[in-house]
Amino acid sequence: MRHQIFQKLFILLLLPISVWGQQNKTISQYLNDLDKGLEVSLLVQQPTGEILFSMNAEKSVPSASIIKIPILMEFFRQIESKTLHLDQMYALKAKDKVGGAGELQNLEENSTHSLEFLAREMIRISDNTATNVLIGLVGMENVNLLMEELGLKTTRLNRYMMDFEAIEAGKQNFTSPAEINKLLSIILSGVELSTSSRESMLNMLLACADKSTIPGKLPEETRVAHKTGTLSYVRGDAGIILNQKPIILSIFVENFETLEQADEIIANITNLAFEAYAN
Repeated sequence: MRHQIFQKLFILLLLPISVWGQQNKTISQYLNDLDKGLEVSLLVQQPTGEILFSMNAEKSVPSASIIKIPILMEFFRQIESKTLHLDQMYALKAKDKVGGAGELQNLEENSTHSLEFLAREMIRISDNTATNVLIGLVGMENVNLLMEELGLKTTRLNRYMMDFEAIEAGKQNFTSPAEINKLLSIILSGVELSTSSRESMLNMLLACADKSTIPGKLPEETRVAHKTGTLSYVRGDAGIILNQKPIILSIFVENFETLEQADEIIANITNLAFEAYAN
């Protein structure tokens, strides 16, 4: 009798490990079944930093609009140092307006907006005009200095949004799944910024309007604080799934045929990670 009880306990103790292993294989199998021309870089971690799944996590990839997370962090660092203020007003200039994502490009010249509003729009709808104004205010060099201070070697802001001359000159913004995950872990629970700043950043990321990637196939009630990025040759999303067991993940897809294909891949990988690690 005692032998049977211990045998059942042993099986129960092994069960979670077995289930996690099966899910890990499922993620691996899904990636193995993808078109070999696709390039996927990803990292799934616990908030403690424990790696749950990794593939090309250290690879340097064009960040697209995910570079707006480092900009946001430097913005709040300067809010804390009182170099800038959330309620500080900015008068929009004609030269500030750029195309691509966002609504500020359609607003009247000299219309005034708080810096907090600009930061929210930079994350909510990836507003490029708001982003460029904030880069000008915080300083590109200060964003990169913060990345250096945090020990990041790949994540760099090298150009403004929609700066086609810079792109033609070979200037690009870069990050990696490992480094953007580190920034997200700081936003979630780091000591580098105040609790108030971290909560404000988290709320902005929760308001991201692009729901087709990390949140794409998750239960509707799932809270996801994230930022997407899109170029013709890279689609990415980096975020925190705020479930009972939070996980941090960054996924980049390159060499896709259509944006819908890349979105599907990111959503599928996320759903597998969610089932394996966040439930």
